[in-house]
Amino acid sequence: MSWQSSIKKHTVKCPHCGKDVLDHMTECPYCKGALESRYYTPRMDEQQQKKLKRTLSIIGFAIAAAIILFILIQKFGA
Repeated sequence: MSWQSSIKKHTVKCPHCGKDVLDHMTECPYCKGALESRYYTPRMDEQQQKKLKRTLSIIGFAIAAAIILFILIQKFGA
């Protein structure tokens, strides 16, 4: 099986512009029309996504600060 036939079986026609798009896409890359994805369904609403992003950012900054403090203590703390 060639890669082209493998990709072809995962394409569908965009209902807005008629171009071939992959079946997992939620937005047409050509006309930006909304698509019903065959496999992907978002489970979080926009509010939940913002809250998760904020929480992960805080955790990331805390880890970065801990690493920097550890390095500074090792370097100057004796």
